[in-house]
Amino acid sequence: MFFVVIILSLAGLGFGISVDEAMRLALERNLQLKAMEERAGIFEGLEKSALAFGNPEINFESGFLTTSRGGGPRERFLNLLELSQPIPLWGTRQKGASVVNKQREAFMEEYESLKREILGDVYRRFYEALYRKEVVKVWKESLRTARELEEFIESSYRLGDTTELEVFRAKRERGLAEVRLKVAEANYEGSLKELSALLNTEVESVEGELKSLKDVSDFSVEKLPQVKRFKKLIESLDRQIELEKALAKPSLSAGVIVEDSESGYYGLRAVISTEVPLLYRRQGEILQSVYRKQSLAREMDAVELELRKRLESIKLRYKALVKELDRFERELIPQAGKELELAVKSYRLRAITLLELSDVRNRYYELLISRAELLREIHNIYAEFVSIGGWK
Repeated sequence: MFFVVIILSLAGLGFGISVDEAMRLALERNLQLKAMEERAGIFEGLEKSALAFGNPEINFESGFLTTSRGGGPRERFLNLLELSQPIPLWGTRQKGASVVNKQREAFMEEYESLKREILGDVYRRFYEALYRKEVVKVWKESLRTARELEEFIESSYRLGDTTELEVFRAKRERGLAEVRLKVAEANYEGSLKELSALLNTEVESVEGELKSLKDVSDFSVEKLPQVKRFKKLIESLDRQIELEKALAKPSLSAGVIVEDSESGYYGLRAVISTEVPLLYRRQGEILQSVYRKQSLAREMDAVELELRKRLESIKLRYKALVKELDRFERELIPQAGKELELAVKSYRLRAITLLELSDVRNRYYELLISRAELLREIHNIYAEFVSIGGWK
């Protein structure tokens, strides 16, 4: 009966936020994600800059006209006004915009990657808080049974069935249980504060089963945003090379010139000018993009390999710890519970000493803490799985 009461007490759940709700709130309110969303607006400005026409150029000249014959100034100024407008050729505006679009797509993949990292952190912190809540329940139950044992021993002492030494020992056990409970409660409150920071909202409690586990499934590493981001960056460099080649071609400007005539009238001339790149054809910029592409391709291979090996490691460790948890549930916890129940009965019959009962009792609660720690480690491994893209 004693063992049944302990299990029922430990099974009680409070009210609070669930892991699914925590994930939803993180996607809606996390400040890091909000900052990334604001940064996405940069590409709107970059696209407008790429599609914009160049500003016209105005050149105005005024001054006296001197000759080698007369040596002195003429009676009037010589004025000249030139207006020139660059004309984009070879599709440079569209090519520039396509570079920006690919950079935007790469940024959005980076945003998706950050979302997964934050979800993994939220999952880890949520189950850290749930673990600490479980520890609070264990030490709270330990304190309850310690008080019951203390009351029984004090009653026995008043009847002359036990010694004052056992009373002191029972008080010490109860005091130690109180300290453990207070420390556990402080740790639980601290973990809620850490979770609140990620969710950008105040979390008063967490709700759920610590022993509720999810499956670690396979997925395509090539489709993860961490990999797709590199692909988009490589595509943007391909577009950049096309843009550099277009910029290496001759450029064109058109304009008009208004100037004085010899007879005192103003003349108007249409002008078309071109700039022909003879010595420098943007080979340096093209070469930079080529080598940057090669570097990104190697980085993408490295990231893809790392993600694949991380996934294999996660599956291996997760399976091993779940197997050990099954041993806790089938063998260790039930045996320790029966041992504690028998020890309590034996002590009441004076078949064992209080020291022996305390030893059995402490081992039982420490075993419950060990199971909770094992569950926390399993959830930490699953948090790694979530951070690389495992959350559905």
